[in-house]
Amino acid sequence: MTRSFRVGRVFGIDIEIDYTWFIIFALVVFGLSSTAGPLARALPDSTPLAYRLLLGVLTALLFFGSVLLHELSHSLVALHNGMQISGITLFIFGGVSKMTDEPRTPGIEFRMAIAGPGASFALALLFYFLGRLFGGSSLVLGSMCLWLAVINGFLGAFNLLPGFPLDGGRVLRAGLWHLSASLPEATRIAAAFGQGLGAIMIVLGLFIFFAAREGINGLWLAFIGWFLIQAAQSSYQQVIVKQTLSGVTVSDIMTREVDAVQADCTLEEVVHEHVLTHSHPAYPVFEDDHLLGLLSLSDIRHVPRAQRDHVTARQVVPPLAESQTISPGAEVWDALGKMATKDQGRLLVMEDGRMVGIVSRTDIMRVMRTRMELGT
Repeated sequence: MTRSFRVGRVFGIDIEIDYTWFIIFALVVFGLSSTAGPLARALPDSTPLAYRLLLGVLTALLFFGSVLLHELSHSLVALHNGMQISGITLFIFGGVSKMTDEPRTPGIEFRMAIAGPGASFALALLFYFLGRLFGGSSLVLGSMCLWLAVINGFLGAFNLLPGFPLDGGRVLRAGLWHLSASLPEATRIAAAFGQGLGAIMIVLGLFIFFAAREGINGLWLAFIGWFLIQAAQSSYQQVIVKQTLSGVTVSDIMTREVDAVQADCTLEEVVHEHVLTHSHPAYPVFEDDHLLGLLSLSDIRHVPRAQRDHVTARQVVPPLAESQTISPGAEVWDALGKMATKDQGRLLVMEDGRMVGIVSRTDIMRVMRTRMELGT
């Protein structure tokens, strides 16, 4: 089950919101709306709670709009340099651009990394001038804009810290990559900086929690540090996996003899003749030589057991989507990325409109494990 949902599309990039985003959104609104929040000095104590909440929601939306622009800056630079961006997701720690590939050169890496903080600093200046402009006529608007200026400045500065995968860590990796000509080695060092930075944040956060009695702030800092450590480790492993799979194509590992289902088979027949025999999570469905789609176990489960003896595969199989297919000449790394993007375990291998095989995540993990053991 996906943890995010699509809310729109900007410049051809899908914008998604992870469910954890609602936690941080609620915390930001609460902090902005409280009588001790950053907007408090602009509001009398008698201000109705509904009005405070309205201002909090508006300011929070502008803040997360700023986070989105930060990520869009990364993505637009990536697209300009021929890279693919599968989407942007807003979640509890801010936002992330989902790249399907690593930058090809240190220069592209540097330009992508610096674009985000650059956008945040530009927004900080914009909101600062707007705050000064509105401050004389509307204390509320002035306070909102000045808070947004400060938070965007902090966002830009924090992301420039030299710990991968923060933007500053990517700048560091670009420099190390340029010097060493080795992306894995540059990633290893930059990720080590990221883990070290994360450890410092955890220690500092716990100190604040216990010594300074700033509970929520200390725990939040420690939580961000923990996330940074995990993200640094994951990013390095991703680069190693890509290096291991380099040069391996889908045709090298795909299964050519595929267990397929005929369109007029009932779901009961599919279960007994295919699922219970082969235990695959999905099966291609054919009508004569025409491929209709990929029938999954979840498609079967949605049909009540009592109806499966007269409902056919043709009636429930979803139409074949481009995201479910891949060409035999594609690299296995691209297949893995495609599977991860749509959270699917297998892809149909298509050539000239015909299915020539199937490749699964298990196939990819098997070849990756073998190559790692052999050191190739």
